[in-house]
Amino acid sequence: MEPVPRPEWASPIEVGVHVRSFYSALPEQPTREVLQPLRGDPKLLAFLARRTLGRLEFSGRLPRPDWFGLYHPTSRDLRVNSFRSPETYGKEFYPPELQSVSSAGRNLVEAMQRSLYHELGHSLFDAAGPEAQHQVTRLLWSGRAMPISIRARRDAAEYFCETFAAYRFEDGLADTDPEGYDMVEAILRMVGKK
Repeated sequence: MEPVPRPEWASPIEVGVHVRSFYSALPEQPTREVLQPLRGDPKLLAFLARRTLGRLEFSGRLPRPDWFGLYHPTSRDLRVNSFRSPETYGKEFYPPELQSVSSAGRNLVEAMQRSLYHELGHSLFDAAGPEAQHQVTRLLWSGRAMPISIRARRDAAEYFCETFAAYRFEDGLADTDPEGYDMVEAILRMVGKK
């Protein structure tokens, strides 16, 4: 199913303020449900008003069908896979074996919410700048970090984005990876001032 422009479904995202355009291949109700966590995140919405995304899209149009999302730093286009296989979510939140934070979503909507936050994490990470990115790299390889998922072990950007998604959706992050929790809070403070 092809995504179509749905600016009227994007709330609390506003087309022309937070994103340049919004497309969804999902029906209205699940589209709105995926965006629901942003209602409780005014600081992230304020960040997006200052650093507008390009095209936000919920579809299956990704380079590979097994990708959960994609963020392009140049255009700031962001896609979340709305046609993931049911085998990719509904997993127990057990960090040593968890493929990605989105895998712990109980259903497709929750998995997409987590993927949306992961991809938004890339925008935050880019905005944080090179010095913060180097600090995250040093933390990841220091032995003090406790990456929340297998994907988070890949590199600094994935570590930050996965930890950011867990920060929003997993209450136990501060106990599971206290250094990662502090890292997310520090970067959120930093980009909140920019």
